[in-house]
Amino acid sequence: MPQPEDLVLCCEGDNVLVGQGDALALPCAADVSGAAFTFLFTVGGQDVFLAHTFAPVMMPGFAYQPLSSLRRAQPKALAFAAATGHQLYRWYRMRAHCGVCGTKTAPSLTERALVCPQCGHIEYPNIMPAVIVGIIDRDRLLLTRYANRPATNWALVAGYAEIGEPLEDTVRRETWEEVGLRLGTISYYRSQPWPFSGSLLMGFYAQLEGSDQISLNDGELAQAVWTPRESIDIPFEDVSLTNEMICRFRWEGENVLNPARDARPFREILLT
Repeated sequence: MPQPEDLVLCCEGDNVLVGQGDALALPCAADVSGAAFTFLFTVGGQDVFLAHTFAPVMMPGFAYQPLSSLRRAQPKALAFAAATGHQLYRWYRMRAHCGVCGTKTAPSLTERALVCPQCGHIEYPNIMPAVIVGIIDRDRLLLTRYANRPATNWALVAGYAEIGEPLEDTVRRETWEEVGLRLGTISYYRSQPWPFSGSLLMGFYAQLEGSDQISLNDGELAQAVWTPRESIDIPFEDVSLTNEMICRFRWEGENVLNPARDARPFREILLT
């Protein structure tokens, strides 16, 4: 059980209860009554719990904000923790009953899992593997924009891995399905947990092979544009893997395909 000073994550659908000041703040356990609590994790030495409530928690100085507001909230460690906690909130809510026999599940006493007391089925938090692909043609990078989404910022080709599919095959398949391009060399960059979609993102750079003619095939993208390195003016935000990969290509060009490149995160490279 939480101590009065421990932090509590209160969720209502796709919204999170946060303080209304400039810095991100979560309520303390002493201020949240009538809830059951599940321990989430420790951040900077402070325990964080998930509150299970039957109605939205209302308290002075706090308001429910969209989950997406955490993307650029400060401090970043607490924002990432809150977003990850919301990912677990979604999982707990969707796994309240056993998917095999329908019995109400109970938390495991030894690990992060939900156990069916009737048939013994065990459910672990679901993590969806997805790829992000920086497609390179000499000094050009393929930038994309999604169709039918609120976000209008530039992105890269991306998609979820299918069952039984190696990630390299996912990279080639998603590239062909979304923009009709063939790929040569594929180079792994790095990964990032992305709790906003419940994904584990894995970034790859890939070299174009053959024609550079773009064909938007599956309706997922509204736009795909070959962009010269010197024309990329997207600022580094140190938030998303997509943004980092775009900015790193602008910084290093085709060298990002080199397996011997500096493996440190881009923010560390910039600091030095």
